[in-house]
Amino acid sequence: MKKLTAEQAPQPAAFQLLTRNYINHRNIVGWQANNGSFPDEERGYGWIPSLKTRLWSNHAKIRFSYPVHELVTPSLAEIGISAQPCPIIIHHYGKLNHKTAQAKSEKYFLLGLQKLDEMKEALIPLRELAVEAGVLGRYQDAINLWQRFLEIAPCNAEAHLNLGTALFASGNIKQALISAEKSSQLNPELKESHLNRSLYEIHLGQSESAAKRLYNLLQQVPEYQAASFLHAAAVCCRDDCEKGRQAFIKIQNDTLTAEVLAIAGDELARTMTQAGRLKDAENLKKATSG
Repeated sequence: MKKLTAEQAPQPAAFQLLTRNYINHRNIVGWQANNGSFPDEERGYGWIPSLKTRLWSNHAKIRFSYPVHELVTPSLAEIGISAQPCPIIIHHYGKLNHKTAQAKSEKYFLLGLQKLDEMKEALIPLRELAVEAGVLGRYQDAINLWQRFLEIAPCNAEAHLNLGTALFASGNIKQALISAEKSSQLNPELKESHLNRSLYEIHLGQSESAAKRLYNLLQQVPEYQAASFLHAAAVCCRDDCEKGRQAFIKIQNDTLTAEVLAIAGDELARTMTQAGRLKDAENLKKATSG
């Protein structure tokens, strides 16, 4: 870091650092699997990246803005400084501790309400607050906030994706599917849209369509673990239990322990039971329990 700053000219400068936020959930936009690049630092199943300006010159006009998720970007823009990329990596583990992460989200949600009140209908605080609402299980709040966001930015694929996630969590699977379809139409490259679309189809008894969609997705992104798991589930729900079981065995051999696979299978079976897919849920539990 000293070398990096020493190479700069006397005028003020700022740098963006990549943060690897380690998490256990795979179905999050931008999620990447651990691959051993940092064997001493990697934790959980993978990470989501975020670029943040975290290094800058000591300058009176460079300061943080906003009461939560503070940023220096607005003040940098005021004095004409563009943050430069740099190779320094930050490893963040806060999201791996569920209890601590939940408490932090509660605090951020309250501060986010204040921020939204100050900035009115600005997209940044709307998005931040909607995300926090989803993390806290405030699904109706999340739905309302994402809908407000989409009134301003109706072509934002990630917002439609996240609205679908909140709708699904609240039990409105048909509307969740519509949101996922819209997201995948707006951005066909957004793999999470196709994954969620398939998830909702499975819960609606459309396993054949889900299996085909997931197969095509895996042709494009073969290392996508969540899609591999869900494809095996779709095959299993398609009344091809033995083929599905063999697919789960392959996943276990490649990427997951038997314990993790069983936990994931139980969770999916639980939501399918709630959706009335009782037979499919039983088949899934049998196939993932070994």
